[in-house]
Amino acid sequence: MTGKYNIREEAAQRFYRLPKVFFTNERYKKLSNDAKIAFAILQDRLDLSIKNDWFDEEGNIYFLYANQQLSDILNCSKPTVIKIKKELHQAELLEEKRMGLSQSNRLYLLKPVAEISDAKQVDEPKEESETLGAQQKLKSFTSRNQHSLLQEVKTFNTNDTDLNKTDLNETEIKINQLREKSNLPEVIIQVLVKNKERLIDDAIEVQDIANHYFAHQDVLTLHQYADALQYSLERTPGRIKSITARLTKAVEDKKKWLGIQTQPIQQPVRTERVPDWLHEPRSPEEPPETQETLSPEELAAEKAKLLLKLAKRKST
Repeated sequence: MTGKYNIREEAAQRFYRLPKVFFTNERYKKLSNDAKIAFAILQDRLDLSIKNDWFDEEGNIYFLYANQQLSDILNCSKPTVIKIKKELHQAELLEEKRMGLSQSNRLYLLKPVAEISDAKQVDEPKEESETLGAQQKLKSFTSRNQHSLLQEVKTFNTNDTDLNKTDLNETEIKINQLREKSNLPEVIIQVLVKNKERLIDDAIEVQDIANHYFAHQDVLTLHQYADALQYSLERTPGRIKSITARLTKAVEDKKKWLGIQTQPIQQPVRTERVPDWLHEPRSPEEPPETQETLSPEELAAEKAKLLLKLAKRKST
């Protein structure tokens, strides 16, 4: 009687395909082992993409994974995911296509290219010592992954996890819900959509941003607040631990800047110098001014007196 197939035995026999060309072709030799293993894992998930109808008009299969989801799939940190994607892109093994507002980018896995020399190296190993050396390096790498790399790159998870389309990008769903169910202005929505990857990477809740806007909408104008929000998401270095605290500081900075710009410019006051003798009181002997009409002879006499007085002042 033949032995029956057992689910545990079948699970133990499942494995990922790692292209040998990664170890023979100069184009791929410099790839980190993390990038090579990530390629094998993503290649295994092509069946899941087909199941979810993730292929374009030309029939090319793609993935819809944000960095956080790739971090869960590859069981490593988000900075490591970004590094892996960059390596695969530079080696022409991964292509990313932007799809516009409120849509996830498409990731295309590209086939590795092999030369005739690669086939010869795979089929005809040079020496037994080199083969043993490669096995020893692989053993060392496996041991190192299990212990020293746990902080940065954890042991890759070999379990296949089916993901529903509705679970692919919770951040996009929440942004769309804000657009449909709340009166959050469209300009704020556009800033959120533009920076959705930052929202996902830093695990920022879009509802916290909406609550902060409604609490400060009387402090700044709509476009002023949108500028503060965009500046916070685009220019903040490192991870944003508290979006509420970051936005509060951005609003205060914006208010301060606007206050400086709107201060009235003080115009200099022009003053004229008045001669001191105009402020001197009349002497007692000088007759007070009258409203009577003087004769020509009297006017001439008064004029002579004034000229004489003026000449004396000038001489002193």
